[in-house]
Amino acid sequence: MKHYLMLIFIPSLLALPTVPTAQPSDPLGLWNHIQPVLSDQVIDPDYNIPEVQDAPEIPFDERDSPTHAYSVDIAFHTTPSDMECLREKGYHSVFVRALNPIGNTYFDSEVLNTINNAYEAGLGSEVYITPNINSTRSGADQISLVYQNLRGNGINVRSIWIQVTSPSNWEVPMAVRINFIQDMIQRAKDLGLSVGIYTSFYDWLEITGGWNTFSSDVFLWYWHVLGVGADGETNPTLEDFRPFGPWRQATVKQFGQVEKVCGMIVNRNVYATRTQLKSQIVHFSNGNKKEEKTQIRVGGIGF
Repeated sequence: MKHYLMLIFIPSLLALPTVPTAQPSDPLGLWNHIQPVLSDQVIDPDYNIPEVQDAPEIPFDERDSPTHAYSVDIAFHTTPSDMECLREKGYHSVFVRALNPIGNTYFDSEVLNTINNAYEAGLGSEVYITPNINSTRSGADQISLVYQNLRGNGINVRSIWIQVTSPSNWEVPMAVRINFIQDMIQRAKDLGLSVGIYTSFYDWLEITGGWNTFSSDVFLWYWHVLGVGADGETNPTLEDFRPFGPWRQATVKQFGQVEKVCGMIVNRNVYATRTQLKSQIVHFSNGNKKEEKTQIRVGGIGF
């Protein structure tokens, strides 16, 4: 995800408009100020992909570790066999992009396919957004766009990760950047979501000046690599974390970027497993079995 890196590995696809046919229950009245926003139709460019190294195999004794687990983050079409392969190779979850920053930003409908494939394979799912501060949509509206589309398509999303990387993509005054990020965090919380930030010490310093005055309940997913490919990996632990911004501990670490796993080009992550939950079907009912609904629950790392 660094520098919108995953965008260059997405095959050509059409992001079809996906909007909820009905609004979910809204005890806080939040839908009163959230206007329905259609997804844009955007075709991602088809880039030439250089030779990519295969990722090292996860050691067998770490595939079901009681202390940590491995994950990948992706932003492209997947198949059920892709997710089954990840599970067989010892991965426990996937981070999936739900907002594409191209143009005016649009809901990345491939997230729905991958969440379903991950659920069927027994993997957990997390969603992240790659926001665009130059979009006509505010930070809050970009969060709402994702939330509406996920909920409208039967996904019970509980948390969202916001990508704050690549200073060259944030060329506005620093106060505007901070307000934009704060706007996203607040809207996510208003919608009842837990929030995490994907960044690094350098990115955070360059983009926000080291902003550290927001709530300490925002999770951190940081990247630390020495370069792309398997040769640029750092140790798959969080032991190299050093406090920055408001964070005194991290939840997830990205230790490898642009590597091939199960034929897919991905980034690799590690996180503590003490609270991680797999995706699961949850049932909602008002007492009338005819109106019972089922949704896939997404989000759980860090809880």
